[in-house]
Amino acid sequence: MSKGKQAKNLSWPSILLLIFIILKLTNVIDWSWLWVLSPLWIGAALGLLFFLVIGLILLAAIIGIVRKESRVVSTIRGMFRKQEQES
Repeated sequence: MSKGKQAKNLSWPSILLLIFIILKLTNVIDWSWLWVLSPLWIGAALGLLFFLVIGLILLAAIIGIVRKESRVVSTIRGMFRKQEQES
């Protein structure tokens, strides 16, 4: 690409959203606005679901670390012992 020119890429949800809005405003489709705007809220819902799953995994790890007999705690201690022995 030449200097000063930047590529302006649109994501698939953005393209779909624009197409759906144009079709709705030109009365080609008779969908409710909920479905016309679905590329927005479906993407947001998937993002929220992703962060919720990551949060639950982290919460499970924290709960596991709190218990002293946890495998996570013993694994981390073993890693630190190996590092100390190598130094």
